Amino acid sequence: MTITRHNPNTVAAPANLYSQVVEVPPGARWLYLAGQVGSLPDGSMTEGFQEQHRQTWRNVIAILNHRGMGVEDIVKVVVYARNEEDVQYLREGRAEFVGEFHPASTWCVTGLAKSQWLVEMDVVAAKVD
Repeated sequence: MTITRHNPNTVAAPANLYSQVVEVPPGARWLYLAGQVGSLPDGSMTEGFQEQHRQTWRNVIAILNHRGMGVEDIVKVVVYARNEEDVQYLREGRAEFVGEFHPASTWCVTGLAKSQWLVEMDVVAAKVD
């Protein structure tokens, strides 16, 4: 069995690259990633929203790869951003990194734990081995 993504016609179609529901079969292996930000491996922070968002995706993918998973295994993404104006960059970044795989997704405009953080993501992934 595989992970399947659904967009029922009984609710509005997704406004972007996400699925209304992602179904994970029994026996799948799950990963719950801690909130990821746009920091480089040496701990320094990238500058600007677009680069922080791209680096955040790179960090997510590195963690998934470390456990034998990839973007195709992402089930749910929650993105926290500080500025509503950055939504277009969120869409562009998602398209760049997730391709045809559209996880369930939520986007929130909020304050973050550190002032230099412009975006943070929580990710849940699952894989049927």
